[in-house]
Amino acid sequence: MPLWRFLKQQYDFIIRAAATTLAVRAMYLFAALESIIIPVPVDPLLVATVLARPARWRQLTIGCTAASVIGGVGGWAIGAYFSAHIQDLLALLPAKLAAPAAFMAVEAGFAEFGIFLVFLGAFSPLPYKVIAVSAGLGGFGLFPFILTSIIGRGLRFAIVAGIARHNGNPKIVIMLITVLVCLFAIAIRMTR
Repeated sequence: MPLWRFLKQQYDFIIRAAATTLAVRAMYLFAALESIIIPVPVDPLLVATVLARPARWRQLTIGCTAASVIGGVGGWAIGAYFSAHIQDLLALLPAKLAAPAAFMAVEAGFAEFGIFLVFLGAFSPLPYKVIAVSAGLGGFGLFPFILTSIIGRGLRFAIVAGIARHNGNPKIVIMLITVLVCLFAIAIRMTR
């Protein structure tokens, strides 16, 4: 029983902290930075803030989506405007963080899949930052990138926040929907 009490105290502390305005602002900042450089997804912060403020789950979803897309536009701009220097920048970062092979694979994918790849990166657990920078590198248009990112990120965060509001498991739902989207893409590819 003492372990349960300790865990409950920690949970209560996190929910109290997540109910503050500072926590919400930190989540928005984290969402923007996660779309550019931070390798940890913002979803756990969104879940905590929604659990702390269930009546505001829609506002938190919209704010998190907007911040993430703004960060994605920053990643797109890095790819578009610094494409000549991006390989040098990747060489400075640790290989695990830079993931040069992932960037090369995504760049090649833009030639073939374009908008679907942006949606998949925005919606699924794939690293959105790699998709955003690669979209800029590959010359993918800014307006289609923003529109697709709003739809993909909005759906993802709405599902996560909706499930958190009802105390479900967002990981399972995102995984199932991602599998369905991938199966749909494979089916489209096979019909060509």
